[in-house]
Amino acid sequence: MPFPSLPFIAFFLPVLALAWVARGHRVLRNGILLLASYVFYAGWSPTLALLLAGSSLVNYVFGELIARAQGPARGRITAVGVIANVLFLGYFKYAGFFLENLDGLAAALGLSVHLPVLEVLLPLGISFYTFQNIAYIADVHRGYAHRAKNVFDYLLFVSFFPQLLIGPICRSTDLLPQIEAPPPKRVPDLSRAISLLASGVLKKVVLATFLQTHLVDDAFLAPENYGSFDLLVAAYAYTITIYFDFSGYTDLARGLGLLLGFEIPENFNRPYSSLSLAEFWRRWHMTFGNWLRDYIYFPLGGGRRSPLRVYLNLMITLVVAGFWHGAHWKFVIWGAIHGGGLVAYKIVQDRRRRRGIDPKSVAMPWWWVALSWAWTFHLVVFARIIFKTSDLDVAGTFASGMLSVLWTGQLAGVGVEWLILPIVGLGLAMNFWGHHWRRWFIAAHERIPFPLRPVVWVGLALVLLVLQPDDIAPFLYFQF
Repeated sequence: MPFPSLPFIAFFLPVLALAWVARGHRVLRNGILLLASYVFYAGWSPTLALLLAGSSLVNYVFGELIARAQGPARGRITAVGVIANVLFLGYFKYAGFFLENLDGLAAALGLSVHLPVLEVLLPLGISFYTFQNIAYIADVHRGYAHRAKNVFDYLLFVSFFPQLLIGPICRSTDLLPQIEAPPPKRVPDLSRAISLLASGVLKKVVLATFLQTHLVDDAFLAPENYGSFDLLVAAYAYTITIYFDFSGYTDLARGLGLLLGFEIPENFNRPYSSLSLAEFWRRWHMTFGNWLRDYIYFPLGGGRRSPLRVYLNLMITLVVAGFWHGAHWKFVIWGAIHGGGLVAYKIVQDRRRRRGIDPKSVAMPWWWVALSWAWTFHLVVFARIIFKTSDLDVAGTFASGMLSVLWTGQLAGVGVEWLILPIVGLGLAMNFWGHHWRRWFIAAHERIPFPLRPVVWVGLALVLLVLQPDDIAPFLYFQF
């Protein structure tokens, strides 16, 4: 039951109506949303809903035990809770990977070991809600958490269906105060909610689906069938596609949350306008980047150690970020590429500071800004070749085919549809001027008389319906 679908609309509208009818009774409103969240998740699989409930209950108990413990016991209970979550995620997401690699290592050493092959179904959203649980118990230990007042509030905090499947990763301070507060008497920001829903549908249903189904999927599946120019365009198109796909889901989640009376954190802030890889990671999947900083990078020592240790901390954090995306070496390599880029950026910044130059106070000339942007953007683009292809061999075929123009001088096989290039350009433009367009849309929506707004909404929906391709491609981040 993905968001931009008729079954979801048929599910959401009654939930929205019931939630607002019950707005004068917080417990009843929260009960409706909790039930709706589990019905939504059980729609994918009842077993997955049981796993979600079990994980949430266990972590609520850990949170209560940590809050009531004293002295060293707090740390021990927290460690057990974090390890339990890591093992829970590891079994479903990484057990097969580790067994396969252990079997390969044994064979390389000449040992006759036959480990069982595990085929475990990866529950949708498990990475996101497990990270949310880890953040909660870690924050309770540190004294930073907004502690849930009861188990039902905590269950809703973890399972709130707009952000359940692929985030944003909410902290306790993001959602629990809103869950515990009296429901608002009206939608907090209706115009912004409509703008988010419209942009989410446009990005995912229309633009991402077109790029995915008209070039990206086929080019990355069989790059040997495409020429250099085709593959170069496909690399850019995939980078824009994954932005449309993921930020589009986030826009939908935030818009749906606002309609229900909840503010969900922003997750993308024009990431492809970044002038450095460090800035990119502050703007791309922001709640995940903040999670990595607070629960991986800082516990390792952050930037308050020797330079070599700081560089190692950065590399470990980004390798973890890569491995989080999936049980495959290509994701580890992708994370290492980003880690290496961050280390290189940090080395340059450290050298400038040792020379008495404050990088934040020095205005860069336009050509340096352009070079910084081009370097950052293209590192992101070309690293995603490894991220997208099915394995490293296919990635090599894709890269060699894309770069073959350097030694052949031929672009050969130019056959991309003409709409691909303007859509890629539009994706880039959104990263520079999209915030202005959103403000314009919100201001225009505010000027529409309230009785006429439903007519405008229907018209907007019809336009998007006309623009959408025949089939809507699945959300790319469902696989993570």
